[in-house]
Amino acid sequence: MNKYIDFNNIPLNKKRIKIDIGLSYGAPHTQIWFENDNINDDLYVFGFEPNIYNVQNILNKNIVNYHTHVLENKYIDNNHFSLINVALSNVKEMKEMDFYCTNNDPGTSSLYCPNNNLNDKIKEIIKVPVYSLKHFFDIFDWNRFPYIEYIKIDAQGSDFDILIGAEDYLKNKVVYITAEPESLQYDNTQHNNLNNIKNYLETQDFIFINHPNTKDPTFINKNFLYLKDKIYISQVG
Repeated sequence: MNKYIDFNNIPLNKKRIKIDIGLSYGAPHTQIWFENDNINDDLYVFGFEPNIYNVQNILNKNIVNYHTHVLENKYIDNNHFSLINVALSNVKEMKEMDFYCTNNDPGTSSLYCPNNNLNDKIKEIIKVPVYSLKHFFDIFDWNRFPYIEYIKIDAQGSDFDILIGAEDYLKNKVVYITAEPESLQYDNTQHNNLNNIKNYLETQDFIFINHPNTKDPTFINKNFLYLKDKIYISQVG
């Protein structure tokens, strides 16, 4: 994970961190965060996206515009945003795994094989490096950034795996989480359901909430309730 991140390159004026896991082909949520939550230019976002075609679309703006918001060029640099071209899951060591790139909507690509419920075809199966969130947090600069404001996950069946792979960093270092309980459109994703996500996050001291700016299940860490109204989150658009 070290080769993807150099915390020394993050400008000193950055004070706050959000994490966007599953950028699709336009990183729309990251764009919304910068549009609405960067008045003092102190926000920095880490984005994880394993699909190289999505990465190329984001960087080159070769985007079929299904998204209302698309990440602007002015944010695509080390001053604002790190795009990390890896997959995340619950793994103890980095490993290469098959990744299924879908044809019509590359935002529905996944570590899990799509089934007939997805209504899309596999364009290509590629090998991608897979890490856990713990690998990222193990090297994170916690002295400079004492907590993560928000983690948004939309990983097409891998959300629960990603949460488990973070281990107790969630309990100790993360304020808000939004995760998608997709369990029908990919093979072997029955475990990625709302009950499992809720039950696991309860063990990590999170409370399920209804938030006006999110469509997928959203949770707040009860250890950080004093920050509830001080942090902007959004998972729409």
